[in-house]
Amino acid sequence: MPSPKKHIPAAASLIATVLLLAVVARADEPKVKAARVGQPTEHAGDPAVQEIDTRLKALRAEFHGQLDPLQAQVKALKDKYDPQIQSLEEQRKTLVEQGKPPAIQQLDQQEEADLKALAEREKDELEKVKQRYVAEKQRLHQTYDERRKAARAGGK
Repeated sequence: MPSPKKHIPAAASLIATVLLLAVVARADEPKVKAARVGQPTEHAGDPAVQEIDTRLKALRAEFHGQLDPLQAQVKALKDKYDPQIQSLEEQRKTLVEQGKPPAIQQLDQQEEADLKALAEREKDELEKVKQRYVAEKQRLHQTYDERRKAARAGGK
């Protein structure tokens, strides 16, 4: 059986490449979707806008056509190597812990429990903040949709 060490640099390189592609893909997406998808605009019938929409759709389809197989490769590598890596990490941790004095082991366990509790609190608070911002964004969208509606009615 070939050594996993030979494949780890290649796997790491592939993972880094896919992560970079994912970041680039996210950077290409508009932060605020122009004319929020699905909503009519004053320019919806404009042939230039329709052509750009068609080109955007084609480019995104082509991009995902190339990105999706890479993501599948990364997932396959992760599924292959993660269990082996996790097992070795657990073995290492066990050996290191066995070499520590009991008082240090107890302190380490207490620290781990305290950090876990803190992480749970952080997770809960972050979720609350995210929900608050989602609601605020919805209110902003609604406010501006109402203003646009009023502006269109006033302009007729």
